[in-house]
Amino acid sequence: MRFRQSPEDHEAAEITRLVDEPSTAEADRPELRRQVEAERRVARELRAGGPAVPETLVTAIEAKVRDAYGPAAQRTRSQPRRRLLAAGGGWRPAVAVAGLATVCAVIVVAAVGVGGSSKPSIPAAAALAFAPSTGPAPAARNATLLDASYGGVTYPNYAKFSVPPSGQRTDRIGGRPALTVFYRLPDGTRLSYTVFSGKAVPLPASARTVVYEGVPLKEFNTSSGLSVVTLVRYGRTCVLAARTRPDVVLGLAAAPVLEQRAV
Repeated sequence: MRFRQSPEDHEAAEITRLVDEPSTAEADRPELRRQVEAERRVARELRAGGPAVPETLVTAIEAKVRDAYGPAAQRTRSQPRRRLLAAGGGWRPAVAVAGLATVCAVIVVAAVGVGGSSKPSIPAAAALAFAPSTGPAPAARNATLLDASYGGVTYPNYAKFSVPPSGQRTDRIGGRPALTVFYRLPDGTRLSYTVFSGKAVPLPASARTVVYEGVPLKEFNTSSGLSVVTLVRYGRTCVLAARTRPDVVLGLAAAPVLEQRAV
């Protein structure tokens, strides 16, 4: 089914075009000029190789691992294991191994994912759910969209679901520029929403099709406990990831499509 492009998405595509093809149109519209300049800043960061990796990243990750699985978890088996996420349930011994895999994934994405020579990867984009924000949370443009767009895709405003934006970051994943906006779920869990530039990124072999409220989506889980949903909007690959139930991520991924259908 083909969806009609909304006026907001048409404007987002126009902003993306003006980033590389300046015209007098932006001079006549201050709001448009501000949006174009914001996306140009993203483009400049990406051309420079993306934001520098914070020196505190590895230390912070190690601290989280110690806090979740370290000495406190080994004192006695009678003590309940600490829950990192309200919706995630108690940690089992096998999850500790997955947690260490998460640390490795984050370090790889942060250290070599920016400007790396490997191919663009949806799992690598999903791993950004563990990476730190490097920019402020976008403001709301209206009830359904944030004041942030990339590659012609405007990021959704999930305020109606009590899921506010919490930050953003730019990266190069396998040499492909990408912009991620982070959200905070009601229980405090972090959700990442990444949009790749350029043509659609190949799906991982483990991805399966799920039709959610009539919207076809691709979904898979990672060994680090992430529920990942990916879809293509206006030719761009979008990746949502969070350590929560798959249906939560599926619902948030489908929401903008369902709203567009209603236009």
